[in-house]
Amino acid sequence: MRTHSSPRFRHLLLRTLGIKFRRLCWALNSRFRNSITVSRKQGLFTVWLVPDESVGKSLYCYGEHELDLMTEAMTVLRSVRLCPPKGEGTILDVGANNGITSIAMLNLGELKRAIAIEPEPRNFQLLVHNVRQNALEDRVACLPYAASDRGGQLSFELSEANDGDHRVRPPQSASSPERFRESGRRVIGVQCETLCDLMSDVPPGFTRDVTVIWVDVQGYEGYVFKGAKKLLSAGIPVVSEIWPYGIRRAGMSEREFVDIAEDNWTSYWVRRKGRFVQYPINTLPILFEELGYEGDVDNVIFTRDEDRPTGGVHPLEEKVANAISP
Repeated sequence: MRTHSSPRFRHLLLRTLGIKFRRLCWALNSRFRNSITVSRKQGLFTVWLVPDESVGKSLYCYGEHELDLMTEAMTVLRSVRLCPPKGEGTILDVGANNGITSIAMLNLGELKRAIAIEPEPRNFQLLVHNVRQNALEDRVACLPYAASDRGGQLSFELSEANDGDHRVRPPQSASSPERFRESGRRVIGVQCETLCDLMSDVPPGFTRDVTVIWVDVQGYEGYVFKGAKKLLSAGIPVVSEIWPYGIRRAGMSEREFVDIAEDNWTSYWVRRKGRFVQYPINTLPILFEELGYEGDVDNVIFTRDEDRPTGGVHPLEEKVANAISP
C-alpha cells in the first residue's frame, strides 16, 4: 500500500509536526517575553504570550483564528442578500479583543470599515497597535468601552490564563456554579454604554452603512442586545457566540435570552457538518440543550426574515441613521 507516502499524508504529517513545534515555541516564548508578532492571512498581529490565550495562540500555532467562521458567515449573508458585495459596508465588532475580527474582515476584503469596541485596557492597547501596524487607522474606529444595556461603570473580571476570557461580573454571578475559578479573578472597573449611544459618537462615515454586528462578550451578549433594541430594529444581521455557561454566569436565564432573541429575530443559523443551516428562532432552546452548561460554545447568525429583500441588498443606511439618532 502507498497510502502513507501520498502527498496528502505527507502534508498532514508536516502540518501536525509544525503545530506541535509552534506549541512548544509558544510555551518557551511565554517564559521570557510578554508578546510576539505574527503575520498571517488575516493580518499582522501582536499578541500577548499568555499560556491559554485563545486568539493569539490560535494565530501563532494554527495560522488563523475563526477564519472559516468569518468567511462562511459573510458568504451566507450575501447569499440571502442581507449584506452588500465584498469590500463594502462596516462591521460593528463588539468584544473586539486584539482586533482579530475587524482587521481580518478588512484585510480579507470582506468589508470596508470597522467599529471595534473593547473594554479591557491591555486588549484595547493591542487593538489600537494592531490597527496601526496593518495601516488601517482611517478604516477602523476603536472605542474603549463595554457595550451594555445602560451607561455607567461595570465590574470586569480578568482571566490570568486567557486574554479572550475577560468578562463582565454582575453581582448575581456569585450564586452561579463556576468552572474556571472566576471568584479568584482580579476585578477592575470599565466604562459602559449602550450600542446606540456608542454609535452616536462615531463619525457618520462609519455608522451609515453598518452591515453586520459581530458579538463575542463571554456570555454578556443578552445585555448588549437589550441595550441595542433600536439599532437591531434596523434589521442588521448579528453573528454571536452562544455560551450557555457564560450566559448563566452573567446573570441571565436561558428563558430571558431566548425571549430577547425572539423579540429581535425570526431565524438563527448554526454550522452543521461544515455549512450553516437555518432554524426558526423558537427552536433556540434546543441549541442551549445541545450545548449544555458545562462550557460548550457555538456561534450563530441571527436574522430577521422580513428584512430580506426581494431584489438587491436592502438599503439599511436610513434605518441605521434613525436608530442611532438621539
